[in-house]
Amino acid sequence: MRGDGAGWHYNVHRYVLFEDAEAEAAKEVGVRGVLGQTIIGFPAPDYRTWHEALAGAERYLQRYAQDELITPAVAPHAIYTTPDDALIAAHTLAVKYAAPLLIHLAEMARERDDALTKRNLTPVQVLEKLGVLDGRVVAAHSIYLGTRDIEILKRHGTGVAHCPSSNTKMAAGVAHVAEMLAAGLPVGLGNDGFAGSNDSADLFREMDLAAKLQKITRMDPTVLPAEQVFEMATMGGARVLGMERQIGSLEEGKRADLIAVTLKNSTAIPLAGNLYAQMVYAGKASDVEDVFINGKQIVAGRKVTTVNVEDVYRKAEEYRHRISASLKN
Repeated sequence: MRGDGAGWHYNVHRYVLFEDAEAEAAKEVGVRGVLGQTIIGFPAPDYRTWHEALAGAERYLQRYAQDELITPAVAPHAIYTTPDDALIAAHTLAVKYAAPLLIHLAEMARERDDALTKRNLTPVQVLEKLGVLDGRVVAAHSIYLGTRDIEILKRHGTGVAHCPSSNTKMAAGVAHVAEMLAAGLPVGLGNDGFAGSNDSADLFREMDLAAKLQKITRMDPTVLPAEQVFEMATMGGARVLGMERQIGSLEEGKRADLIAVTLKNSTAIPLAGNLYAQMVYAGKASDVEDVFINGKQIVAGRKVTTVNVEDVYRKAEEYRHRISASLKN
């Protein structure tokens, strides 16, 4: 679940704005994506103002409204980077198109402390007061939540994207996942982005770390068992996105998204007695042999079938050099 950042992408000999570029790249590969246009309160590479970004977001929502792979979203960054007027406008737009709204929420202690000092409200209470929690809202991170905050999110049906690798790498803290789940909040797993906050898109790693962080912070090995964290990575994520009727499990009438995982490797010998424990604690992204999305095979025998991987690597290196050069100017 990525909703932040902006930039350019070369595609079919033309430059397109980030949100379209990301969507078109995902479609070219054949992956499903809930992708958001960022709304932020200062100039960004794609739009100079949040008003321009909002207009771009509406065009984006219209373009991909009926897409079979892309679910377009509106992504106001956070309460500390996006003015209240922009937050309200972004929410109004998301509700108009029945689109998800993606936002960073209660990620840092300073975010919480500043909100309490300046507004006498927690970040969750700020969004509730502004009316931004109604609709399909996905709150990323959600580390600094009190009991009342969890109750508010539950009442509004807000979903939480838990990002354990990012939270540990950034020393942001450990989210109260066990409490959120016990309260009935939908919680899924995310990896966050690659711009310093994580270096992997390995959901197996996120499952393992999510489970172990809950255990060690509560000194209880029974907290967040493998079955529960596996559910977070599948149906939990679908519920967070409001897409549980379309994806998240293998059922008749749902979209044919599935992976095949090999057990013929050292991590699966001997096989754990509990298959969920095998997947969560011993499984690796490299164990995935085949991937089908929307009924189309896009990975076969660990090889991507839809794009030339070497071309992708070469283009990534090209971008790396361009970015490094720009930082020296």
